[in-house]
Amino acid sequence: MNTRLITISKARLLDLAAASPLIVWYAFAIAGLAMQIGGQIATSTDPARLALSAGATLAAAAFLGLQIVVFVIRRLPVGKAEGWRPRILAMFGANAAIIFLALPRVELSPLLNVVSSVLIIGGSVGAVIVASWLGRAFSVLPQARSLVTEGPYRFVRHPLYVAEQVATFGIMWQFQQPGALMVALLSLAAQFPRMHYEEQILAQTFPPYRAYVERTARLIPGVY
Repeated sequence: MNTRLITISKARLLDLAAASPLIVWYAFAIAGLAMQIGGQIATSTDPARLALSAGATLAAAAFLGLQIVVFVIRRLPVGKAEGWRPRILAMFGANAAIIFLALPRVELSPLLNVVSSVLIIGGSVGAVIVASWLGRAFSVLPQARSLVTEGPYRFVRHPLYVAEQVATFGIMWQFQQPGALMVALLSLAAQFPRMHYEEQILAQTFPPYRAYVERTARLIPGVY
């Protein structure tokens, strides 16, 4: 029994070590977002605009913080996609928004500020809800930790990717075009092979997953 516990403890430490680069990056990003909120409060003269901008920033920070928590508490994987390609695509799809930082920021019109903020808030809040439902099954890489088919997953197989892409397209407006649009589209394109690899490993690990695939859409109910 002790040997088994030691083996599990080592596996958990290795799993946490594998996630540590993302944990450090997300913690750094949260600190940056906190500073951004402080700057927004200090410079804004429009309460409504401040509420939207700060709300979008806070929602994005909440999703990053939740990911750090689930990285620590999640179950060990029982199946993993093989090779580097699935991992690279997953990491890019989940973190493509980093590339926006290489582009110049732009001053948004009142209308575009509303559009951007609403998309970021909606996508980030949706991501928090979905990730909370996933809980200990959460993973950025294509891995099988446990099978989740209820809650948001009753309607589509990848609600987290939908929410993340909504937020990404919201962030896109805040940076120079057409570069920002290209980044958002590349992020979207990466999700499709990412979904393929994830579904493949889930079907291999959990036999009931095949029946679940047959009755649910990937991203949009009744469409795709």
